[in-house]
Amino acid sequence: MTGIMTKMSVALMLAFATSSVYAAQNNAYHHEAEIGFLDSSDSSDGLLNLNYNYYFEPVNQTDVPYALAPFLNQYSTLSARYAVTDNQDLYNIASEYVFDSKFFIGSDYTKMTTEGGLLNASGDDQNSYGANLGYYFTKQSKLTLSYTWLSDDETKQFESEPLGNRYYSYEYKSDLIKLAYQHYLPFESTSGLMLNGFILHSNDKNDSEYTIVEGQDDNISSRITNSENSLTVLGINADWYITDSWSVGGLYTYFNSDHDVNNLNIITTPDTVVNDNDNYSNSNSANVYSVNTRYFWHFSDVFSAKFSLEHYFENSEYNSDSETNFGVAINARF
Repeated sequence: MTGIMTKMSVALMLAFATSSVYAAQNNAYHHEAEIGFLDSSDSSDGLLNLNYNYYFEPVNQTDVPYALAPFLNQYSTLSARYAVTDNQDLYNIASEYVFDSKFFIGSDYTKMTTEGGLLNASGDDQNSYGANLGYYFTKQSKLTLSYTWLSDDETKQFESEPLGNRYYSYEYKSDLIKLAYQHYLPFESTSGLMLNGFILHSNDKNDSEYTIVEGQDDNISSRITNSENSLTVLGINADWYITDSWSVGGLYTYFNSDHDVNNLNIITTPDTVVNDNDNYSNSNSANVYSVNTRYFWHFSDVFSAKFSLEHYFENSEYNSDSETNFGVAINARF
């Protein structure tokens, strides 16, 4: 990632060096493209992110916080995203159609590829699908209900003489539902306050079976594992836009998870059948707090530089930790 970060730094310096030539105008735009880099104190593996959005109507960015212009204009959108770390790649396409009544519907598709098969036992690719619907109550408020699902399964057979044959099957299902509300309050002395609140619930099920059949003795050993994880998340955050470019904010998020695992070992011989059942359950919760500041420098008619600094604090039964994230990006609106 060092080379990527160096190229971005050079691009930023060139943009800043020429910024005095422009008297930036807040032109309306249909297209928005962005390249950014996020670095974390908790990991040396940074994130490179590329975004593109197309708005079906020209987005007005005059007299509103630059970062909130798409939200406040409430237009239909097509978007694409690519993000990469040292061992993961993420691809996403999404759309949202806004009716004249201010109801809206949307959909998205995400593919994540991980080196080394870290995502699941069946491989290194994961595909998820999403749908959402909602309503713009006013020019500053939005309610969204979204649903995301993914599934994955695989069956394999391995022939290994004279040890016998091996069979492996795997099935994974995940469902997530989320309700989110966003509200912007414009002020007279400063730009305004952006409020966000959400609640989500997800349920993951993972079933696997591994069987060994010994050829000559007719002995069969099977291990069946069924696991289920339920997660509930509640979050609320506020961002105060001191100017149209600069904001400071805070976030509180509560996590609660329940994890259940059932392992069944079955050994079958011509004379006996032995069952060994092992169950495990666990529940935990965590509170995460963060503070942030962001700056959107609109230094030309088209180009802007974006900076963000955010610090997280985690407090849970098993962990108390903190992390600082720094982000920088070049944004183009035209």
